[in-house]
Amino acid sequence: MTRHRVLLLEAKDEERFDFFRQLSKVAELAFENKEGGYREEDLVEMIGPYDAVMITSQHAITSRVIAAAPKLKVIVKRGAKPENVDYEAATKRGIIVSWTPGVNYVAVAEHTVMLMLCIAKKTIQQMERLRTGAWRESDAGLQELCGKTVGIVGLGGIGRALCRMLGGFDVTFLAYDPYISPAQAKEVNVNLVSLKELLRQSDYVTLHAALTEETRHLIGEKELSMMKKTAHFINTARGGLIDESALVKALKEGEIAGAGLDVFESEPPEHENPLFHLPNVVVTPHMAGWSDEAVYREQEEATLEIKLVLKGESPRYPINPEVLESRKL
Repeated sequence: MTRHRVLLLEAKDEERFDFFRQLSKVAELAFENKEGGYREEDLVEMIGPYDAVMITSQHAITSRVIAAAPKLKVIVKRGAKPENVDYEAATKRGIIVSWTPGVNYVAVAEHTVMLMLCIAKKTIQQMERLRTGAWRESDAGLQELCGKTVGIVGLGGIGRALCRMLGGFDVTFLAYDPYISPAQAKEVNVNLVSLKELLRQSDYVTLHAALTEETRHLIGEKELSMMKKTAHFINTARGGLIDESALVKALKEGEIAGAGLDVFESEPPEHENPLFHLPNVVVTPHMAGWSDEAVYREQEEATLEIKLVLKGESPRYPINPEVLESRKL
């Protein structure tokens, strides 16, 4: 009997984790990890022999990739819902698409708080001053988070985790999320407002929405112009939620005070991305959900999803459950 084959992209510590050893009892595992991820052409060449693939946000499983994978039974995205999978093509082929909800909420929320504090305390600038032999400035412009207004765009699991973490800073919360009820917002002491009101009132605007056709470039030149000139913009969600060129313009012209960014419209971004060279910007390489603990949980949950499908059972978090229904007919 031919064993199943599983392709694991950007997997970490494969030899140490028991869940990988357990999966290896029912399938042959291939670990592939290239900095910057894989292009569509790379995946088209690689994916043919595999029955299952575990991906991150860096791997686009397009219709071309799916067409090149005649044996593929399941695609599992670690972390947030996969915006990088062609659901229609997968469903037509009878391929299950699944994900691992909730595993990185804490990590992303913590990273968001870190970016806010780095901005408020000018951590990067002060570190560079110290490295060059300078000492503290008499007017460094450091701020406290305490008493500020934080506007959260997207009050899902990560947005709510952020509210719980920032609760001790005595901030005022505003949120924009058309899919959340006032009662749900009240549970985390948040006032639901329009996007326009949120932008105008907030000292920190932080994005935690999914990237869809509806939300692409949700924040553009018009929206940035509504923000306070003293306000800061944080994005640990998806780069496509904001018009990056409009953000660069707003930062250069002083329309907003600064930004903390973990994600970019194109990933990995070009080395000469202007955001990397602005003094009022803190950037990290899409690593908000990349804590050791979150990576462990992501891989453990994704491995279980794959194992269930390969054993002929239903996964827990299918995004296209119609594939499962059709199999029962």
